[in-house]
Amino acid sequence: MKVILCDSNMITSSKIAGLLRSSGYEVLTSNSHQKVSDLIGEAGVIAVIINLEGFGSKEMLEEIKEVKRNLPVIAFCGHKNTRLQEYARKMGADLVVPNSRITSEAPQILESILRRSDNRD
Repeated sequence: MKVILCDSNMITSSKIAGLLRSSGYEVLTSNSHQKVSDLIGEAGVIAVIINLEGFGSKEMLEEIKEVKRNLPVIAFCGHKNTRLQEYARKMGADLVVPNSRITSEAPQILESILRRSDNRD
């Protein structure tokens, strides 16, 4: 199962990707809007995890939800960035979590979102 991880911070991205890979996920990483656009069309992609504080992240979230409305999106950012968190929720992010949670609980968070999306079908 493929997960797209979009984050311009290499340290955070490596940590999240490592957690997900150790749980059996194939992680496709990107730090650009165009690459995410290309990757969401790949077969087997089950979710997108996106850092809201990265360049072009708002636009990416909008496009993902426009092109693949049912593709689960987990967004993350600093816990004090409430304006950005609210924006992500309005744009359709399935879950918005602080950086500290995604970097320590990525597989568990992803599993909870996938269970939720299974129940919606």
